[in-house]
Amino acid sequence: MEGKNSKWLIPGTAFVIIILVIIWLGRDFVSGTQKDVDEQNRQYLTELAIQSAQAIKNTVSMQLENIESIANIIGNQDEFSMDYTMSVLDAEFHSSNFKRLAYIPPDGYAVSTDSEVFSVQDREYYHKALNGESNVSDVIVDKIGGGYINVYAVPLYHAEKLTGVIIATNETDLFSEILNFRTFYGEGYSYIIQKDGTPVVFSAGKADFRQFDNLFAELDKSGVEESEIAQMKQDMEQNDDGIIEYSMDDVPTVGAYRKIGINDWYVVTVVPRASVYENTDRIVVRNRQMAMITTVLLTALCVLIVLQNYKSDKKLSYLAYVDSFTGGNNLNRFKMLAARRIEKGVDSLYMVWVDIDNFKLINDMYGYQEGDAILLDMNRMISEIISTDDIYGRMSNDNFLCLVCCKDDEEVRNRDACFRERFREQQNNRGKRYNVIFTTGVYKITPDETDIGKIIDRTTMAHRRAKQMNSECKICFYNDTMREEAVRIKDIEDVMHGALSRKEFQVYLQPKCNMNTGAIEGAEALVRWMRDGRVMYPSDFIPVFERNGFIVNLDLYTLEEVCRMQRYWLDMGFNPPAVSVNQSKPLVYGKDYVQKVLNIVRRYDLPPNLIEIELLESLIHDNIDALQKITEELGQNGILVCIDDFGSGYSSLNLIKDICADVLKIDRAFLNNAETNQRAWIVLKNVVELAKGLNMSVVVEGVETENQAALLKEVGCTTAQGYLYAKPMPVSEYEKRIKNNREQNE
Repeated sequence: MEGKNSKWLIPGTAFVIIILVIIWLGRDFVSGTQKDVDEQNRQYLTELAIQSAQAIKNTVSMQLENIESIANIIGNQDEFSMDYTMSVLDAEFHSSNFKRLAYIPPDGYAVSTDSEVFSVQDREYYHKALNGESNVSDVIVDKIGGGYINVYAVPLYHAEKLTGVIIATNETDLFSEILNFRTFYGEGYSYIIQKDGTPVVFSAGKADFRQFDNLFAELDKSGVEESEIAQMKQDMEQNDDGIIEYSMDDVPTVGAYRKIGINDWYVVTVVPRASVYENTDRIVVRNRQMAMITTVLLTALCVLIVLQNYKSDKKLSYLAYVDSFTGGNNLNRFKMLAARRIEKGVDSLYMVWVDIDNFKLINDMYGYQEGDAILLDMNRMISEIISTDDIYGRMSNDNFLCLVCCKDDEEVRNRDACFRERFREQQNNRGKRYNVIFTTGVYKITPDETDIGKIIDRTTMAHRRAKQMNSECKICFYNDTMREEAVRIKDIEDVMHGALSRKEFQVYLQPKCNMNTGAIEGAEALVRWMRDGRVMYPSDFIPVFERNGFIVNLDLYTLEEVCRMQRYWLDMGFNPPAVSVNQSKPLVYGKDYVQKVLNIVRRYDLPPNLIEIELLESLIHDNIDALQKITEELGQNGILVCIDDFGSGYSSLNLIKDICADVLKIDRAFLNNAETNQRAWIVLKNVVELAKGLNMSVVVEGVETENQAALLKEVGCTTAQGYLYAKPMPVSEYEKRIKNNREQNE
């Protein structure tokens, strides 16, 4: 459970982080959209305030310019005339929308176009104009008839002297009409205030603020934060624009203020917040909904991915750790569980490897269904024999590994014997008459060992040694001798390729001699490994090469060395006899074997009958149909074929009949039996006669005594190979022998 939890800790954390990031991105998107929309609305509201301010400023500027033009006309008369002045003003009055126009002499009493005379000495606009400043007044009460008005005042000059002031009066509602443009479906309105918050002009269409005397005081009453009011005051003092949000009668409101550029006037455009954000809020809501939907979908996608990964991981874990056939542990899981148990330091642990001898043969003879049933029985029996704390798993095919806790070697043997007996009973109960033989290799794990790989390797060594035992109860315990053997094999494998390239493998030849004349009729090529100044015999390295496949390289190398040697002797004028070369099973059954042999022979331009291919009788039995085709092809190309070690096992006369061979080499075991057994002698005699009848030459190997030679002569055999005639010898010595052979013949 701990392993599973730790396994999912990082993916789980990553999943949570991804979900949180998705949520955060969604919130950030909505928040960003809200901010963008708010900013756009603020800019739009500010733009409205700018437009209102500009409209007021343009109106005032235009009116002042108009009055200044009138003042210029009046001021350009040769002699200043009151009548002329009033006539000009009266004409302008009738052509404009001013409420009245008036001339104010320096004494401060205005004479208007409606024949009114009134004092303006208390008006600020009058004094500004006397000081040369064209200006417009704030909202004031009309002295004639009342009502709110704004007065435009410009200085009047005649002959470059200030002679008075020209004023024009407009109803304040004119500014109100300018401010009364329709915005936000008629919900927006504007007003003009002074810097101190005093109102100047209100929109004509709204009366919301007509009752307040000071905007700042009104905002304070409405609960606006003092800091925001202070910021608005500061902005106006510094002639800056701004936005303020507040609630008026519980209605959230947004106001934009903008300096007009006339007096200390500011235009304030006010809109209920709902009107400003009516459309944009829908956008934000839709975006929020989209963000939520996207978040949900992405979260669902992440969950789906995690679940899919979980299922895939579970499936991969099953494939990685579960044996698909037995449903138990496979090699990977066995090694993992075994390593954990070994690391705990449990005493008296044994690693056991058990398999079935010739399991492939059982499949071939009784069918794969029967083989599968045996494996399942084997798996079940192992699970019943081992204890609950023990571990087992199938490596491959019929190979099982077990990690068991036993007090000593004897308990391991007893469990193994119990397993074999119970399996035998199971076979009997199933009515199976064939015997299943198991091979068991055992390694006792030392307390300080934790390397599962080395432990299995040593168990493998014991199992391999058990395979070599001739018994129905094959069980072998690992010992140091096996390790030394493994080290020796590793040493050989480390240097074998380099040794071949350095030609450390040298060909030795053992002559085949005529028993009557002693003449050399041929030879068998054998190999010696000249390593570090000492000679290694085939028994030291050939079994290793046969296991690791390097025997193929050595066989081809030997064949080429023999061809090179034969070519050399031909060039020297010799007439060498054929030399036989042993060929291994993996080479013979490998791809394009015959072509490889022919290529080497042709490379040296040799007569093909100078090369004899020796094939072990056991090799031929493995696949007689394939060997029949190979020997026929070799024979068609002139290569001689020899059946080697005939009589070493359960020989079949059909072999002689079916295989196209030129030479039959009889094994020494056959000869030894014939020395003491009359029946064996008769069989040997008839085999020789049969071979000769099939035009096959007969060679008997392992001839060491004169008695054996005499016996062979009796059965009609004339060619022998053995220590009686010659031991394996270097090529140079063999060369001397065939040279002498030639001289004797001459």
